[in-house]
Amino acid sequence: MQDVTVQATNKAYLQAIATNNYEIPDGIDHFSFARALLANLASPDPELRDDLSSIILAAGIISQQKLTPRQLEELLNMALDRDHLFYQIGEIGTDSVFMRSFSSLIIASILFNDSPNAHLSSATITMVKEKLFHYALQEKDWRGYVEGKGWAHAMAHLADALDECAQHPHATGIDRREILGIVSKLATLDEPLYHEEDLRLAKIPYHIILGHQVSDNAIAEWINMCTISRDLDVISWTRITNAKNVLRSLYFLLHWDNMAPVVTERISATLYNQDEVYLEAKRSTEE
Repeated sequence: MQDVTVQATNKAYLQAIATNNYEIPDGIDHFSFARALLANLASPDPELRDDLSSIILAAGIISQQKLTPRQLEELLNMALDRDHLFYQIGEIGTDSVFMRSFSSLIIASILFNDSPNAHLSSATITMVKEKLFHYALQEKDWRGYVEGKGWAHAMAHLADALDECAQHPHATGIDRREILGIVSKLATLDEPLYHEEDLRLAKIPYHIILGHQVSDNAIAEWINMCTISRDLDVISWTRITNAKNVLRSLYFLLHWDNMAPVVTERISATLYNQDEVYLEAKRSTEE
């Protein structure tokens, strides 16, 4: 048996796997290799972390069903623990964000691949949802791209995990309404989001609307939750800008699919009433 810890940190070895359609070589214990790759998610080296380890984990092991259901659930529990999703939670501007962020991405991959033929229990999905909620409220480092170290993108990866949680067959209408509630909190953060996090967040209500998975009233309530009162301080302007960008992204996703005209009209009206620049210009032309 090869030493998977050594192999998992050998970039030439990992590059060979990537070149070979992410096929894992013979003689490798898939579960041990997966756990060793999980450790690489903390690396500030974007090639080792992002281009190799996370993709080999997702595309070469998880999606290729190289793990037993029990092993997959154990890997999920690892990704959700204090050494991964909650690794040094609360830090800002440090490399610890990479482990937290890319753990979200692996959680999303596990849920996505479990959905067609669910082995994870409904209790497990509830646990995942609750841990993602706790993480969403505790994460403080929402950087997108970090110069020299690649994508941190904690918001985008969290959005992917929440999206897969909402679309898992064990998710209920109550789960999805709660997930929409967390999305409204993320959409109204006081830190500017400018690396297309708005689109990743918008895909969560988009998929819920396409699947008719909650009531129209629930969607209307969620849109209202994304409506922020405008004050003169920078924080409120940042929050309203983030929320408007998420609503705009959702509007166009639905518009391009010619879906949910009532929802798109409600979004349009909300954005209209929040657009101070447009309304001021309109008032000026009417005077």
